[in-house]
Amino acid sequence: MAMISTYTLQVQSGQPFAVTLDANPTTGYQWALSNSVDETFLFLQSSEFVPPSQPARIGQGGQQRFTFRALRRGVTSLSFKYCRPWEPSDCASFVFYVVTVV
Repeated sequence: MAMISTYTLQVQSGQPFAVTLDANPTTGYQWALSNSVDETFLFLQSSEFVPPSQPARIGQGGQQRFTFRALRRGVTSLSFKYCRPWEPSDCASFVFYVVTVV
């Protein structure tokens, strides 16, 4: 059974912000946006895997960081899924954000 989490974010218009999710690519699972970003309010600047700060061990996880820029005031949402690309129906987690741009 997949884990589902919901959060709220308040961000400043014109400013970048990041969503950081625990990840371990050695398992085959990857974080991805499960819906398109509403480009009226947000712009996806980058997505990168960030390894742990201490010396990495084989199979050790890290974090996936998605960086966005808030474009204009309003309310939108972001949704992410943690799935294996070759098994799109086998997702371990879903994370949803309600984003208010002020």
